[in-house]
Amino acid sequence: MAVDVSVIFVNYNTVSLLIDAIDTVLNKTLDIKYEIIVVDNNSNDNSKSILWHKYGQKVNYIDLSENIGFGRANNEGMKKAAGRNVFLLNPDTLLNNNAIKILSNYLDANKQVGVVGASLYNEDGSPQASYSFFYPSLSYEFSNLLHLSFLFNTETFNDSVFPKEVKRVVGAAMMIKKEVIEKVGMFDPRFFMYAEEDEWCYRITKAGYKLVNLPESSITHLDGKSFLFSEQRKLRQLEGIRTFYKVTYSPLYCEFLKCIEYLTIVNRLFIFRLLKHTEKVNYWKFMYAHRKWK
Repeated sequence: MAVDVSVIFVNYNTVSLLIDAIDTVLNKTLDIKYEIIVVDNNSNDNSKSILWHKYGQKVNYIDLSENIGFGRANNEGMKKAAGRNVFLLNPDTLLNNNAIKILSNYLDANKQVGVVGASLYNEDGSPQASYSFFYPSLSYEFSNLLHLSFLFNTETFNDSVFPKEVKRVVGAAMMIKKEVIEKVGMFDPRFFMYAEEDEWCYRITKAGYKLVNLPESSITHLDGKSFLFSEQRKLRQLEGIRTFYKVTYSPLYCEFLKCIEYLTIVNRLFIFRLLKHTEKVNYWKFMYAHRKWK
C-alpha cells in the first residue's frame, strides 16, 4: 500500500507531549494514507514501552543509542520514510484540523513548491511566528548592532487565506517532497539543534524550489515545552546560528560576523548597565561569556 505522507517525530524525554501530538494526528488526519515514525534520541522516560502499549504497530519506533540532535535524528527517520511527502513535526505540537492532508495536497498540486509550512498558533490561540522572508546574514547582524533591525520585514504570520511564498518555514511543522530530499540531501549533520532548518531551506531555494506558508493548515505549537532549561536553550540557539554562518558563508564573511557580534554584545552590555536593567545585563553577560566561536 502506497504511503502519501511520512510523519516524523523526534523525541527526547517528551513522551507525554508526544502522546498528545500523536493522538491529534490519529484523530485529525482523514482521507490520506500516512505512517508515523518516532525517532528517539536515547530517552530515559520509558518512551518505547509506553508508545508500544498505547499504539502498537501504528507507530514505527527508531531507538537511537545516543542523543544525536534534532537534524540528524530526523535524517534517520527520513531514511526509513516511505511517503511521497515527508512531514517533520515537533512533539510539542497539536493539529487543529486536517493539516497533513491540506499540506500534502498542496505539494502534490504545485510542482515548483518543494516545502510547505503550516500556520502556527500559541496555546492561547494567538498567532506564532511561522516563517521568515530572510536568512541570517551580515546585513541583519549589522542592523541589529545599530538598533535598526526593524528595517527588515518582520512579518512572520500569514493573516490572509492565501498561500504565501517565503524564504524559510519554521521547522516545528514543515512538509517536504521526498524527491526534493533526494535532490538536495537531508539536514546538515554539523548542526545539533536550532538553525538546521534555516540552512536546509536556504539549500532548497538554491536548488530552485519554492517554499510556501499555507494558512489553511493550522497547528498549535507549545513552543519551548520540550526544551525547558532556558540557559541551555540559549546556548544551543547560539551554536546553531553560528553553524549556519560557517556552513553557508565564506571564512572572511564569518570573520566580519564575529566582529559585529562582539560589538553588539559590548554595546548592549554598556546600554543595559546604564539603564540598570538586570535581566538584560545577565543575558548579555551570558552572551559575552560565550562570545568565542567553536
